[in-house]
Amino acid sequence: MDIQEIVQKIKTNESVGLSEDIIADFEKDINWHFPADFRNILKAVDGGYGQVGYNYIDFWSINDIGFYIEEMKDLDELILFASNGCGMAFAFDKRSNEIFSIPMDCLERDYAKIIAKDFNDFIHKLTSQKLEY
Repeated sequence: MDIQEIVQKIKTNESVGLSEDIIADFEKDINWHFPADFRNILKAVDGGYGQVGYNYIDFWSINDIGFYIEEMKDLDELILFASNGCGMAFAFDKRSNEIFSIPMDCLERDYAKIIAKDFNDFIHKLTSQKLEY
């Protein structure tokens, strides 16, 4: 399943995609660039949720991502971008590009676990198998 198929499967709360300028400005603010496929999701929908493959995913809006960057100082270079809708968040690691799962009731790096080597691996696992957190 590719990114366009994922975008077609997820639902939104009347959300429209973001412009390249908005995404680029946000990336400049956080001093990091999202993976190309995640940028494509943001361009199509600024936040969306639904069943994708074997997993439920809630991709967060850029405002939600920004909120967690500002409010959660114990994440040490992790950028939260989605959740499974049941208390598990997913995060990019700015240093390695790995994807981590992290329980939302204890948002600290110490509780984070690597679940994918990068965003493409995360999407592959999301669509082809049950994610292990």
